[in-house]
Amino acid sequence: MSRRDLLHVLNALWRLSGGAPGVGVPVGRIDEAIGRGHGDMRTPLNLHSLSEDGRAVRLADGAWALTPEGIAWLEEDRELSDR
Repeated sequence: MSRRDLLHVLNALWRLSGGAPGVGVPVGRIDEAIGRGHGDMRTPLNLHSLSEDGRAVRLADGAWALTPEGIAWLEEDRELSDR
């Protein structure tokens, strides 16, 4: 997965969850937020990759949420981008 795609998904999770860890967001809403149609396979693949890295977690209802590690990674990326 490209870092750019992972960032798009993490940023969408950030916006849709209000930046809070553990707040579930359905995949379809993530697709809409990043300008993809429903059912685009890249979003679930990116979410699974983020899960493997500990940055996102799939909840029991099938929604996805940021983890504290995902939030820290986004904050670090934003700090580096501002330099």
